[in-house]
Amino acid sequence: MKKTPVILLLALLISILPYPLLSQKGNTGVNFINSKDLESHISFLASPLLKGRMNGEEGLEIASQYIVSQAKLIGLKPANNGSYFQPYTIIKKSLDPIKTSIEIIHDSKEPVEIKEPVFQLLPTGADDNASGCGALLELAEAFQNLNKKPLRSLLFLWVSGEEIGLFGSQSYVNNPLFPIENTLADFNMDMIGRIRGVADTSANNPMSGPSTVFVITGNQSTELKRIADEADSKSPLDFDYTLSGRDNPLQLFARSDHYNFVRKNIPVLFFTTGLHTDYHTPGDVVEKIDFNKMELITRTIFEIGYKVANSKKRLVVDNPFSKW
Repeated sequence: MKKTPVILLLALLISILPYPLLSQKGNTGVNFINSKDLESHISFLASPLLKGRMNGEEGLEIASQYIVSQAKLIGLKPANNGSYFQPYTIIKKSLDPIKTSIEIIHDSKEPVEIKEPVFQLLPTGADDNASGCGALLELAEAFQNLNKKPLRSLLFLWVSGEEIGLFGSQSYVNNPLFPIENTLADFNMDMIGRIRGVADTSANNPMSGPSTVFVITGNQSTELKRIADEADSKSPLDFDYTLSGRDNPLQLFARSDHYNFVRKNIPVLFFTTGLHTDYHTPGDVVEKIDFNKMELITRTIFEIGYKVANSKKRLVVDNPFSKW
């Protein structure tokens, strides 16, 4: 079997050390998050020239270099001994075109059929997950431009290998550059750019409305949920928790990169606008992204992240994975 190189991109904003004041007095940081910048990032990352950014392919390398260039412009410090990359390898697995669905049976419930290949290699254009990558760049810029930095450090991770088994995030939590027990929380953004449209949603493809975002959590930390709800109450955005937890039939709680942090007893919040019918198809294009909604979601995540990072006390994890 052939080994396929895959890249994990990481960058660090050190917020414990003092920074000089910026020229923009009164800047709140969050003002650096805007729809035009999001559109610029995603238009490049979702360009047909990158051919879907598949693992081990040239398009992913180009996307990685783009993110590195933006990280340097923002002023993020490389976290891996001067490098923005933490490479890892996986064994290449082939796709059986006949076996295009799997069944999940959970706690004696009816079996749930996931109608997609286990190892999906179709090109994905803009929402999955150029939207999350672009939003993370905006979040990094917002934190970097704060006049007053939060008390704690932030690590920004762009991970690969999610589509074929959450390999990038698994590699990081098993080989962390900073003690994993010092990680307070993980915020994951995967597909945050769409709004429910005509024939765009179904029981297996739930979508959120113009001012709604799904927030998926395992309720590991009552305190983190409270902080999120406070941010929700101050924002025109509405949080929808209906896809949360281990009992939801779609099992989205276990299907994206945050889950590897869950397994290390780290509380998570996973933000997504839903599984539209363009999910894993070439129909997932930039023209269907709602950048104003993306801006609102990203700004709200910033507020939650700042509150957590600026707390003198670490989050209480009263329902850790190890006790489930």
